[in-house]
Amino acid sequence: ADRDFARAELGVTDDTPIVFSFGGSLGAKTINTAMVDLIASLHESGKCKFIHGYGQYGKWVPDAMREKGVDVDNNKNIDVREYIYDMDKCLAAADIIISRSGASTLSEIEAVGRASVLIPSPNVAENHQYHNAMTLVNVNAARVIEEKDLTREKLLDTVNELLDNKALRDEMGANANRLSIIDAGDRIAEIIVSLV
Repeated sequence: ADRDFARAELGVTDDTPIVFSFGGSLGAKTINTAMVDLIASLHESGKCKFIHGYGQYGKWVPDAMREKGVDVDNNKNIDVREYIYDMDKCLAAADIIISRSGASTLSEIEAVGRASVLIPSPNVAENHQYHNAMTLVNVNAARVIEEKDLTREKLLDTVNELLDNKALRDEMGANANRLSIIDAGDRIAEIIVSLV
């Protein structure tokens, strides 16, 4: 995916960093609440643009932002949607991704090579999303904040660290990309052919 092309497709004409956040098609209340606070804290700074997908159960998010003084309807730096229909473009355009840490999501983050802040779902078998996230954390490709530790201040500090340090974002993105496997189909086909 080409970052510049994706940004142009999204109507982004400058190089301001994009923070892209989502919690899945249904939405994740914890991520939605955290993003309301984060966007309220940073929306006037001009440090970044936001794309946030709040999901089916997060329809309260735009009103919550308005209550905190965020003009979600007229601020060109804020794109808040129920569902992300153009995930490929948003991932490619992003500089920082905030999300859960399911295997498919991490595969996409690795493929586009982006720095991420991962908030694993605690409501999964054997806490596997935390262990997924640590795969990226251990190679300095991501930061992880467990739900039990997630506060407005902690997320703000973590995102500001990444926004203020492009070299760190680039390093983390490159580290994530080194983990990616983008030829799985070819590998499977080779095994099948070898067995025939």
